[in-house]
Amino acid sequence: MPLYNEEVNLKNNFKRIYSVVSKIGNSEIILAEDGSTDSTLKLSKSYSKLPNVKLITSSKKLGRGKAIKNAIKIAKGNVIGYMDIDLAVPIEYLIKAVSLVETGNLMVIGSRYTKESVIHRRVKRLVASKVYNYLINFIFLSKVHDHQCGFKFWSSKFIKKEAKNIKDDHWFFDTEIILRSQKLGIVPYELPIKWTEQKSSKVKGSDINYFLSSIFKKFISR
Repeated sequence: MPLYNEEVNLKNNFKRIYSVVSKIGNSEIILAEDGSTDSTLKLSKSYSKLPNVKLITSSKKLGRGKAIKNAIKIAKGNVIGYMDIDLAVPIEYLIKAVSLVETGNLMVIGSRYTKESVIHRRVKRLVASKVYNYLINFIFLSKVHDHQCGFKFWSSKFIKKEAKNIKDDHWFFDTEIILRSQKLGIVPYELPIKWTEQKSSKVKGSDINYFLSSIFKKFISR
């Protein structure tokens, strides 16, 4: 779980997540703390004392993508995934995602935009997200409906190798790994989810410029 200034979500959600993950069996949780300025690190240290919980931390903000990549490096499971601590995607979907990877899917992603999905989101954010996905599909011929949902799981053999090739260290990480997988002939399994926008979302309006510049950089580097 990538963590940047997530003290409220950690307090509210971690114990619930830990309870569900513990039921999977041989599992671990890696808290990837990314230079927080609130009490996220302090809370993470206390939770890391629990069985099968690991903590990696940075003295400065490296970026969400970099935090995820650092966690992937030390993860030991046959299935590796990440989800956002705000639980916009209910924790119950985790077991389903793990099962789908175990039965042969190299990449399973939460999708907010399939026919079976249920999404609760402000209209402004919904429109911006759909425009973004349309641009990715149009420019890169991607077949995926939702590139940015913070809920993705992979086969360990696939992600440990391919994460090294992902250049972006921030929000574009999600899109880049999907585009790379399709370039390799791997079709991500889109798991329809129920998704509810949280007030604590870290995606801000100013990130739109970042996404657009990332699309441009990816386009010219093809």
